[in-house]
Amino acid sequence: MVSGYAQNGMHEDAMRAFEEMLERQTATWNALITGLAHHGHGEVALGTFHRMRRDGVPPNGATLVGVLSAYGCTGRLDEARRVFASMERDFAVAPTIQHYGCMVDLLGRSGLLTEAEEMIRGMTTCDADKVIWGALLNACKNYGDIDVAERAVQEILKLNPGNHGVYVVLSNMYAEAGRWQDVDRLRKVMKRARLSKIPGSSAVAGDDS
Repeated sequence: MVSGYAQNGMHEDAMRAFEEMLERQTATWNALITGLAHHGHGEVALGTFHRMRRDGVPPNGATLVGVLSAYGCTGRLDEARRVFASMERDFAVAPTIQHYGCMVDLLGRSGLLTEAEEMIRGMTTCDADKVIWGALLNACKNYGDIDVAERAVQEILKLNPGNHGVYVVLSNMYAEAGRWQDVDRLRKVMKRARLSKIPGSSAVAGDDS
């Protein structure tokens, strides 16, 4: 019941059902923390995590995904860094792609794109996937960081050569920066990849005229 309420954003009902429980397993705490964080109630989620620890309930990997997500939605980067760095020491949890993803998302939204890239490249407990590189690319788009975006696109294409959508993202970034030669170069690459048209091609044609 707690999980159902939390997943659907009914946090007051989730909290009420949680308080009525006589025994609470780790999975129950996780459902509440994760649901609260997912729906933007980061401070409440973090308060629930601190209460979980006071009650002596051991957190696991899923708990820490929720906690890092909560730090993300509250913008508390330094605290997220501390928890992430201490996961193995304090909780005996090795970071998974989900934990790294939370950190990359938070670093990306904070504009720390080079640090986010370094974190991905320094992953030791799991392999980077197209999703985490895609999160970095999305952050690059928001901040207009073409250098990091180009490297992220290269990594995505290594993992998924058929993902031609990344060309569109990069082409649009070039266009927004007024780098029309790069737009044209990338359009030729896309044509070789048998893509006939890209969004924004009319802007390129207008510049050529």
